[in-house]
Amino acid sequence: MAFRGGGQGDGKNAGPNQDEVDAALQQLFKAYDLDESGELSRDEFLKIEMRLCFEAGEVFHEDAEMAKITIADTDNSGKVDYEEFRDRQLRTFSENGLTKAQIIAHLQEHAKHVFQERVKMGPRFHAGIRQALKKIFHLYDTSGDGALSPEEWIAAQKLVAMEISDDIDESWIDEAAFGAADENGDGFLQMHEFLEASFSMFEGVKRRSDELLATLNRVVTVLEAKRNEDVKETQLLSILMQTAAKITFQPPHDAWQDEPTEEDQDKNTTAWEEKLQIRLPLHLTTVEEVHAILRLSLHLPADTMMAAYFLGPSQAGESGSSRAVSLLRGERKGEGNIASAMDYLSKVNAAPRLFVKNMRKKPAKLVRQQRAFLEERESLLAKRSGSCWGLDWETQIVGEGSMCPPRPMVVQVGDAVVVEVPQSDEQGEYRYVSTVYMDKTDVLSKPVDENIEPKKSKKKKSAAPVADPLLQLTFVGLKEGKCTMFVEVSWEDQEEKLASAHKLVAPVAENTVARIGPIEVDVQKGGGAPASKDKGAAPFQWWNGEKWSAKKGPAKRKGKKK
Repeated sequence: MAFRGGGQGDGKNAGPNQDEVDAALQQLFKAYDLDESGELSRDEFLKIEMRLCFEAGEVFHEDAEMAKITIADTDNSGKVDYEEFRDRQLRTFSENGLTKAQIIAHLQEHAKHVFQERVKMGPRFHAGIRQALKKIFHLYDTSGDGALSPEEWIAAQKLVAMEISDDIDESWIDEAAFGAADENGDGFLQMHEFLEASFSMFEGVKRRSDELLATLNRVVTVLEAKRNEDVKETQLLSILMQTAAKITFQPPHDAWQDEPTEEDQDKNTTAWEEKLQIRLPLHLTTVEEVHAILRLSLHLPADTMMAAYFLGPSQAGESGSSRAVSLLRGERKGEGNIASAMDYLSKVNAAPRLFVKNMRKKPAKLVRQQRAFLEERESLLAKRSGSCWGLDWETQIVGEGSMCPPRPMVVQVGDAVVVEVPQSDEQGEYRYVSTVYMDKTDVLSKPVDENIEPKKSKKKKSAAPVADPLLQLTFVGLKEGKCTMFVEVSWEDQEEKLASAHKLVAPVAENTVARIGPIEVDVQKGGGAPASKDKGAAPFQWWNGEKWSAKKGPAKRKGKKK
């Protein structure tokens, strides 16, 4: 088996040094063992033998080659282990009367040819690439438990991305790659899962194997250098998520009412549930890195947006034991509070909890749009010549919210879609941020801001507080076509202020981000209006969850008859 010729001996066999011969035999066995399983399958053996025959210009006889492995397979298992391989090889050498030197030379030369053929077979069979990937796996595995956790994967991702960006698609080691490679869905990557995912990706890379190997060796060097540094982590953190089946959106003045406070910590005690416990690496520098670990650990899709809060130390000068509710933030390295938060969460006196909320799907095709500049504003509003179709934020998203208009929402060129959003709450105490995502800004214009001042009460010396101003985002129909859009309304960065003001001991259980939409707008050129538009209706129509109406606000919900 695997003996492909060689000179005859002179009959003076000096008796091979078993250690040297064994080393050469083991090297040849490893060369044939494509998957490094410790056994040679018939498929592995024939793949190599066929290529060696073709390379030598010989005719490949499958039956003869099959006979070799059948003879070597003394236990009839269908595979040949090293002991069987060695015994068959030594028997063949003995029959051919080879000297020790000839045996070793033959084995080394044969192994060399096999490894050369493996290089030609691509990354999956390249012994050097396989070994480099195994080193990378073990270097990722900082815990040494033989499996890669999400936090180990994300921690290594930053270092690796810098080394491979010019040679390999960074998707090889990104967050989505972890989920795709986790075949059994246990939340960890085993060695075979990592290797298979890597080989599958490399097969689509238009790089020579030697170039891939050089890149992987650079990765090994970087990871080895990093491992020599102290690997530090936070303490074991409990990850909590909201328990409600349907989580509502509430403005600040309502959101805190039923939450536990420093004085009454028994309120709403079942609002949060611990899902898992993890340690986070201290060298994380952006909020997205933290979110990536949380998504992987919680088995959430890679396109999930979220917010994560921790309980920081009590603010200086304040009495009581409540901790500051703090939002993890920082889109780029050096911004936000990630470095300081990781350092704080490593301290023994820190509250070892992270609260995860505001989960929603990241837009895949819609682009975040800036508001129209001042010089664009007047020209766009001048093109608004028809009806205005409005959606107000309270009807759409507060509490249970209301249904959006049926898709598509049909308007005419010159009509405007208006989305009314809040700017602040509690007389300017809490600020809202509104973000627009849309496509086809040549069909429906980018948003134009129009401030709506609250109406003043006609009563003299009214004690009622003045309402906060609203903002109308106007989208003008410019030409025929379809546009998809939604508006996101958020006050998630104001929770710290709200919690401090009302002595809350955790983030509010409601979401602090909500979306109006998505809405598909079909802009048509004249000749009609939405089927739901009543004849003689006012130019400004509001969607009340059931139909278009001249009156803003949700439709009255009829109670069920007994």
